[in-house]
Amino acid sequence: MSHHGLDHVMVPELGRSDVLVAEISRLLSSPGRATRAVRELRRVDGLFSELDRRMRAGAPLPRTWRAFGCDRGAPPVFRRGIAYDYATNCYESMSEALWRGPGAAQAWKTLAEVERCWRRLNDALTERSPLPEPWLRE
Repeated sequence: MSHHGLDHVMVPELGRSDVLVAEISRLLSSPGRATRAVRELRRVDGLFSELDRRMRAGAPLPRTWRAFGCDRGAPPVFRRGIAYDYATNCYESMSEALWRGPGAAQAWKTLAEVERCWRRLNDALTERSPLPEPWLRE
């Protein structure tokens, strides 16, 4: 994933994750015209890359996320289950869809796929899912 984030916007550190989640959600909920799909994908990729970097570094969770395991410790193997696997699979699907890149012919279709992946991940974390594996700390 690239890093195009919100570098030009001054956001207090504690609220930055909230801004990233809100902006990703906004862009994906109304992506605009098909002719702008490549640009929108790049923008979402940059925002998600920044969010991913922050979550891996232990930044505060967005306030809308009620994810459990916020202490960031990986749950023991016997406590991992469907919800944990689901959150990790949502994260991986989102990353994979963005990694494929925005080929002009496929950009609109890819943008729709990214929107579905993001909705699943964001909804899961809002509904108290565990954090995806890459965002946990041992």
